[in-house]
Amino acid sequence: MILAAALIGLKYFAAKKQALDVSPAPGISVEQPGVALPAGSTDYVQPSSLVSYTPAQATGSYEMMALPAAALDLKGACEGGSPKEIMDNHGKTWGYSTGRRNAIEPLKTQDIYNHLWDYYSCTAASRHDATVCSELPGENVKDAVKFGVPAFNTRKESVKPGSLMAPMDQCREKIVTFLFRAYVAGRAKDQQVCMDYLSEQAAEAQAMIPNPAEFCTAMGQGTDKAAAYLKEKIPRAYPLTEQITAMSKKSCGSEPECLASLGVWEGLSTGNAAKCPDAFKPHCAAAIQKSPSPCSAILADMSKKYCAYYKDLVKLGGGYAGTTPEEVKEALAAAAKKKAEEEQIRKQDETATKQINEKVRKLMGKKGE
Repeated sequence: MILAAALIGLKYFAAKKQALDVSPAPGISVEQPGVALPAGSTDYVQPSSLVSYTPAQATGSYEMMALPAAALDLKGACEGGSPKEIMDNHGKTWGYSTGRRNAIEPLKTQDIYNHLWDYYSCTAASRHDATVCSELPGENVKDAVKFGVPAFNTRKESVKPGSLMAPMDQCREKIVTFLFRAYVAGRAKDQQVCMDYLSEQAAEAQAMIPNPAEFCTAMGQGTDKAAAYLKEKIPRAYPLTEQITAMSKKSCGSEPECLASLGVWEGLSTGNAAKCPDAFKPHCAAAIQKSPSPCSAILADMSKKYCAYYKDLVKLGGGYAGTTPEEVKEALAAAAKKKAEEEQIRKQDETATKQINEKVRKLMGKKGE
């Protein structure tokens, strides 16, 4: 049963082998993301006990995308590479655009976007609140240009595998399950974290939970209580409790996703972020410290990447970074005009100098007579 498997994130691959016809909830991985329920979806029916809970809706837009003041004030890896300057150049040198500008290529642009979503999810980890992700855009199309990360193991019936995840969804995909682990580990205390996690699951999986509030109460009391609850209330899930309580590398074998999930659990449960996998070290530290300070490492790496990408852009674009073809023509025309004016001034100076020298020679000649 997917909810049991996702409690701690161990043996993700084992969930795929269960007899239940339920799509597995992914472990912590950016390679195999799922997608949150899109805003306004009408083809997804929640159990009545969850109807009162509404997942966060995106309020952000690409034009208004911004970062907190403290993040904007960070120093960049190069001139023009601070978070503030990078955000100011969104839609110009990089970002969501119609492709008419001389901008950083799509794959590199997506890398910068990924850093931003990662930063927002890290900030959400520090606050123990996934609604931070709602500050990001909830759509994946603008000006007829598509953007997003393909979804593979989707948990929502309304999202087809291979469709594109919106920025808010990508952020939530990384943090919702992470925070649920923090909740089971006793790191996050708000039961809303658990309810948020349940809202991300497929309807068929939700239907297996007789009482969401009771379920979340049990999950917040540690793995022993979680296992006892599952055995009593959801017996079909109990066969997976061995994976829930194993907490060992032996139970994972060589499965990388299971080992990554185990690392996250160990980091959160012990309060040692160093035990978390690299992709989640800032998130673990932020969640443990309840501070966004560890998230600055994500922006520092983004700045480093942006500086390298921008340098290549300037080199390949002949110095006209972030411009449209029309702007390039205007810039070239202005440069040509300036050069012509400078040439005219140079010739005038040469003529004037020649005339002065001629007069001087004549004066010197007369004095010598």
